[in-house]
Amino acid sequence: MIRRTSLVAKWEAHVREPFPLLVRLSMNRIFHGTNGGEEEGLTISMGLLLALLAIPGGFVSIFLFDKYGSFLQWLRGQTNFDPLAAALPDEYFFIVLSMVVTGGIAVWWWDSIFPDRRDFTNLAHLPIPASRIFLANSVAILILTYVCAIDVNAASSILFPVIVGASQPKFSFMAQFAGVHALVVVLASIFSFFAVFATAGLLMLLLPYPLFRRISFYVRTLIATVLLATLSTSFAIPRMIRDLPRTSHSPLRFLPSAWFLGLCQLLRGRADRALAELGHVAMVALLSACAVAAAAYTLAYRRCFVRLSELADTPPGNLGTRTSWIFHLLDRLIFRTPFQRAGYRFVLKTLFRNEAHALALGGFLSLGVVFASQTLLSALNGKGISPLPTANELSIPLILGYCLLLGVRFVFDFPAYLQANWIFRFLLDGNIIYESIALARRVMLCFVAPWILLVAVPTYVYFWGWTIGFLHIGVLTLWLWLLTEVLLVDFHKLPFACAYPSFQPSAVVAMIAFVLGYFAFTAMTADLEAKALVSPGVGGVFLVISLGVWYTVYGIRRSVVGIDNHLMFEDAPARHFEFLHLSDDG
Repeated sequence: MIRRTSLVAKWEAHVREPFPLLVRLSMNRIFHGTNGGEEEGLTISMGLLLALLAIPGGFVSIFLFDKYGSFLQWLRGQTNFDPLAAALPDEYFFIVLSMVVTGGIAVWWWDSIFPDRRDFTNLAHLPIPASRIFLANSVAILILTYVCAIDVNAASSILFPVIVGASQPKFSFMAQFAGVHALVVVLASIFSFFAVFATAGLLMLLLPYPLFRRISFYVRTLIATVLLATLSTSFAIPRMIRDLPRTSHSPLRFLPSAWFLGLCQLLRGRADRALAELGHVAMVALLSACAVAAAAYTLAYRRCFVRLSELADTPPGNLGTRTSWIFHLLDRLIFRTPFQRAGYRFVLKTLFRNEAHALALGGFLSLGVVFASQTLLSALNGKGISPLPTANELSIPLILGYCLLLGVRFVFDFPAYLQANWIFRFLLDGNIIYESIALARRVMLCFVAPWILLVAVPTYVYFWGWTIGFLHIGVLTLWLWLLTEVLLVDFHKLPFACAYPSFQPSAVVAMIAFVLGYFAFTAMTADLEAKALVSPGVGGVFLVISLGVWYTVYGIRRSVVGIDNHLMFEDAPARHFEFLHLSDDG
């Protein structure tokens, strides 16, 4: 007991020393972002984040029980089942999932990986060598990298080998399978993190700091889109891998996820010559990414930390006079009141200047691009264009519209700078709730209208003619408008000017509703529309459903606004107790 107490005391004394404190400071800054203490934010604990990151791999592993269960194999008549061959596409999916999640973390921490101006103000004047600060930040990056890489793959590294090896007679098979799987997915995560880190370091090193700040958001959005697009390859690449030996110039040789699949097969002893080459490329790429990230960080450190006092913070985006003619045109056609005109400019400038909002919206859009590309590949599947569009072909713009509108509505609830909303409370009349709804509606529709006019109309008219093209655009416009009304049914806010919504028990129900709404809005709508093109009588059912949705939303909104018709600037938490006032007179 005495020895244990002395060890605890030594550890507590050690963590209070300058260097461990610097490491903890760097880890806290990277985790919470560069603006963690300057404005109110949506805080999340490290434990909760780690739990959330481990969930996807665990759920996917559980869903694979149907594929590898020995009893279910017997029912399906699978007598010669090779678990290693069957696991190849699933291994590829776990590799891609680990790279996407860890790379997404690196993209989110992009600005906080490197020391910022506040770090310079707080640390540069202390009697601590700059090399010490540099080393502490490096250690913090390494710790967070390996913690995230291990956590993202922890659940799948346990559950997936258990599910695959449960039907095998020898425990050694499961142990060997688990070791190879865990090693490969963790290495893939480390590669993804350091590849993003190296990109940030090289850009910071090669570009002037103001230019780096201006293009930072666009580079991050591009990387996030590439990561999500890589996730959509999980359904096609494993089949193409089997043809790799016969295609010497296959583009798969340039896909990082294919490199690590080759490494996995190489470690299992199941790799042919082509996959063995990809496995060696994976190790070279991993070492190169780590080396480039370390070199870029070391070289950029002095430039971007020691000179921070000379560098001005530059916003990542700007809406200047080049776009003024667009505002004048929209003022004439769409935004009729001064409130709507000023509000639209406020919303756009907030989105373009606040990276957190822009990245969140870009994430929803990227998710829509992934789902739409997946549906498009399923619709084509080696077939030509049919005389009438199929349900999958009709659902593509619905998918993009659903994800984009949901993303815009999502970011409306998160403030840009909460301490500044006093100006709105002072100037705005609280009874202009209808004006706020009208502004939000027009903003959301302005986000989907350009690609409807510039992309969807020409595409459908070109492939299926004017009649079908304009009929589908009419249905698309109607349902996007109805979706906008549904999403704004309880909207009592000015975008970006209300406090963060408090967690409500109904949040889980709302999440399930959004998932189910996705399938209802995209799959069921497209299927009904495809049937209406063959049988016009179905179009009457479609019209009745549309009118029913509109009437329901209209009735709910009238009742909600009738109860509370004031703008909301703070989300009040749900009450745990309600007084019935049974003793009151009258």
